[in-house]
Amino acid sequence: MKHLYILALGGLLSFSAQAQFNQPSAAAKEDMAPRQKVTNVQTNVERETIWTNDISDCATWSFGNGSAEVGQPWTDIDIDFACSTEGPSGPYNGWAGSNAVGTPQPGLNSTTSDNGFLLIDSDLFGADANYDASWVENSWAQTVDPIDCSAYPYVSISFQTRYRCWDNGASDGSEKCFVEISRDGTTWPTLTNAYTTEWMNEGMVDYGGEMVQCRYEVFPDSETGYQTDNPSILEFDITEAAGDQGTIWVRFRWIGTWGYSWEIDDVEVYETPQNDTRIDNYLSYSNYFQTGLYEYGAWAQSQIPADLQAGAKVYNVGYADQSNVMMDLDVDGNAYMSNTIDTLGYAANDTLVVSYQPTGLGTQTLNYLLSADAEDENPGNNSATQSFDVTDLQYGRDDGVVTAAFPGDGTDDYIAMPLYDIINDVTIYGIDVAILDGSEDGTPIRGFLVDMLDDLALTEQYGGELISSAEVDMATGYTNSGEGDIVWYTLALEEPYQAASGDWIGAAFEHYGGANVQIGEAQYTYDQTAFVYGPFGSGSAYDWYYSNEVPMVRLNLDPSATSTVNVEEVATMSGFELFPAFPNPANDNTRFQFRLDQTSDVTFELRDITGKLVEQRDLGTQPAGYNSFLIETSAFGAGSYTAILTVNGARTTQKLMVK
Repeated sequence: MKHLYILALGGLLSFSAQAQFNQPSAAAKEDMAPRQKVTNVQTNVERETIWTNDISDCATWSFGNGSAEVGQPWTDIDIDFACSTEGPSGPYNGWAGSNAVGTPQPGLNSTTSDNGFLLIDSDLFGADANYDASWVENSWAQTVDPIDCSAYPYVSISFQTRYRCWDNGASDGSEKCFVEISRDGTTWPTLTNAYTTEWMNEGMVDYGGEMVQCRYEVFPDSETGYQTDNPSILEFDITEAAGDQGTIWVRFRWIGTWGYSWEIDDVEVYETPQNDTRIDNYLSYSNYFQTGLYEYGAWAQSQIPADLQAGAKVYNVGYADQSNVMMDLDVDGNAYMSNTIDTLGYAANDTLVVSYQPTGLGTQTLNYLLSADAEDENPGNNSATQSFDVTDLQYGRDDGVVTAAFPGDGTDDYIAMPLYDIINDVTIYGIDVAILDGSEDGTPIRGFLVDMLDDLALTEQYGGELISSAEVDMATGYTNSGEGDIVWYTLALEEPYQAASGDWIGAAFEHYGGANVQIGEAQYTYDQTAFVYGPFGSGSAYDWYYSNEVPMVRLNLDPSATSTVNVEEVATMSGFELFPAFPNPANDNTRFQFRLDQTSDVTFELRDITGKLVEQRDLGTQPAGYNSFLIETSAFGAGSYTAILTVNGARTTQKLMVK
């Protein structure tokens, strides 16, 4: 029920998935790091080529735009494609391989890039217009001469490309790249909406009373900061529009609001292979669409379900039916097998599911391999790889790689909150957050937990709040550049929170505004799974908005968690030492020894991997010097435990293994 509940709130969140980034400022655009999602596709070893074009002769292409379409949002906007041998030169195109100094960057790394490629440089056009992103651009490049496909009932197109999406600073659907087909050179799919929500319906063209699909979206997963490989080789089955046709024309269309750039080269129209299945645009190591289970970049071992499964959408792009389609999954050397699709028809798709389990702590690498009875003519699109980390004391939705700074203006007051499934009972001790360089020391911040099953969650600013950390002034030296390993800033909860299986928790980080505090955002996530609160809507309206980039806010499961403080404060907490338990690993019993600099109040706890308390002792007031005590471990199950010694309120921990 929980995910249905959040989706139902979608109507209340009237702005786009990334409304919080909807600010066409130079700084905001400059801060965005690329997200690479498109993977290279190996071309078929042997296939019947119908037509090729390597963009060496620009006269074989014509260029146009929608500037003459009166009343449209692209009226008078005369940006065009061009033939080029140099990369984009817009001032924010430093991502292309050089500094953003307004000079051409290295171009598309295609097979024949030296003799030219198609380029639209929306970023340069936006710079020339003083960054006014209020317009919508609509432009295209199309073949001058027709292509004869009359001898081919099944037709596909491939091309080499590179693309990066800006999307006006928001994944709001205003930026699209299309391949379009015309049978007569003059009748093309219509385009009436700047946000192209009806792009597929408008891609239907009436030819003699037959409605034919003539539009194909090139980058369906694009979002702010998205970047393809250089190059990506993409393929589309255009049989419905081109099969058995004596004449077709090909068009590449760009629509967007001050985007980055799109480059295209080495276009090939060819006979669709007979046998070709591929892993399509859905691959999830938690099979999110079918299970509702979030993908975790740092998956706490105690929260991995026993029925964990991965899912992959598979698509038959060959014209022959494919039998016994299945998926092999290798997880760090352990083999698993999916269900089998008896028959996958032409242009049909389905989802294969593989049940598996991680191999232990550390990085888990999942290698997928698709197969069918018939030998695949394009094996390069039958494999894929994903990875995530299994951890013991952190539970994170992000993958630990900063891809953006949030918010664009760090002086805004805001709350950032990814959501978490609680699979098994667990104790939560704090909130960890990745704070970025440039944030101001001494700024008050806090963390808190939210009950997402509370009716007030996401309807009020603090709706469903469960428990908070103390408000702390941000300490010096705990920020991140965005490169290398993350330094996590810990905000310990005022009391440990016992979360039960089936709970649904938001991990919230709050900055009150005024001073600058920015945090990291990481990998893409699905709609309605991570949220921010702040002045991010139209007119800077305060509300909850969902984000397609994961705020780097994690649950801390470490019994020894304490709020991060300055080094000077840490020094005042010294005065005792806990020595290694002996024996360790333990069988029947083990002894702990500690040293005190002064008479102190001492308590001891032992917790299992889920945070459950299995042993507790109030040792009372202990004298200065060396002290020890014995713990009987024979009644404990085999596994890893955390020992916590608390002295006058300060804590230290160590690991204990029980055989």
